[in-house]
Amino acid sequence: MRVLPEAVDISRKIVKELGERGGRAADAGISLPFLLSMVAAAGDGDHVDIGSLYGASAIGGALIKKELGLKGDVYCIDPYDQKKRDAAVKANPGLESPISATPEELLANAEHFGVELTLIRKNSHPWPEELKDNIFASAYIDGDHLGEAPMNDFLNLRGRVTGYIGTDNMEEEYPDVVRMVLFAADQEDWFLWYKNMVFVALRRILPARHLAGSEGDQNMLLR
Repeated sequence: MRVLPEAVDISRKIVKELGERGGRAADAGISLPFLLSMVAAAGDGDHVDIGSLYGASAIGGALIKKELGLKGDVYCIDPYDQKKRDAAVKANPGLESPISATPEELLANAEHFGVELTLIRKNSHPWPEELKDNIFASAYIDGDHLGEAPMNDFLNLRGRVTGYIGTDNMEEEYPDVVRMVLFAADQEDWFLWYKNMVFVALRRILPARHLAGSEGDQNMLLR
């Protein structure tokens, strides 16, 4: 995957300014440039963000669309259940940064960066009724990392995303995320497009090059 310079610049701005506003980007924003480049690769279309916290990933998705002139809205799915988030995240030793946010902070941060987000304040499973008919060009899974939650998120998104699904924290500390990614990459409709230290991007399978023709070949090269 080609990491766009615009994605790097936006990521740096988000990490800096969210910190100044008393929030944070997860893992200090190490996955943001890759996520934003993935959203850009998906092109026009809506993006959905599962697990939004202070809004770094969702705001970044909206900003890269704005910067590149891409169409589409950004949706956030997060119940903002502080007790549940605290219990899951505080188990990590040495975490000193703020771990809980509010819906008001999310929307205020979006306003600060000059973008609009649509917040669905519900769990991502079962899939929210408000989004039952929505189709997305891209999605980001960064909600509950434990138990069946990562797998449920992929299964809920699988038939609703036309381009790319990203996920964070594919690492030993989160075996349920690892299990989800390995399962997803083994399916006939999804391909493991990119993997770095903790970030993964899955891409919906494209037509075989020998079936796509010359125009299809060119499109595949652009991706």
